[in-house]
Amino acid sequence: MKKIIFALLSVALAALLAGCGQQAGAPPNAVASNAANASKPAAPVDTAAVEAEIKKTVAEYAAGIAKNDMAAFDKATADNFMFVGADGVVSTKAERLESMKSGATKYESLTYDDLTVRVRPTGDGALVIGKATVKGLNMGKPIDGAMRVTQVWMKTNDGWKMVNLQATPILAKADDKKTDEKKADDKTKTDSKAADKAPASVPNK
Repeated sequence: MKKIIFALLSVALAALLAGCGQQAGAPPNAVASNAANASKPAAPVDTAAVEAEIKKTVAEYAAGIAKNDMAAFDKATADNFMFVGADGVVSTKAERLESMKSGATKYESLTYDDLTVRVRPTGDGALVIGKATVKGLNMGKPIDGAMRVTQVWMKTNDGWKMVNLQATPILAKADDKKTDEKKADDKTKTDSKAADKAPASVPNK
């Protein structure tokens, strides 16, 4: 038993010495270069350039979908792509492609605007929130109107790929929003006038 243990220790010691020998025999400039690379900070991400690239990619995606271009959809989305429709139904990339192929999902028009892009600090991911104006069929159900969409994009070896898309109907109209803002403004003015007319408090004698 002692012989076996001694033999194992000998093998381990020999491997350790060999590793040390290789490190000691490495060229000094190579060791210095490795140390410099390890301590060198990563180059700052040009978020403006990434944002512009994402917006261009989103526009290309919308143009392809508006034409019911399955190849464009396939190119723009990751294999694990997930879509959450306005009705809350979740569908995979394969299900979306099948629906487009059968005609259950078919667009007459699709445009994006009012885009806000949040770039990941590492520059390899982005969150996009925008407004989609869409008309057509989605999984057999008619859609016609404005949607607030949230997209998640990731940079891969094959370019930018969308991994998630969620659409939420915009129910509030612009006029409704203006009316609510006017009501709030009127209330503020009324409260201010009431405060001005309120009698000053008389101090106790």
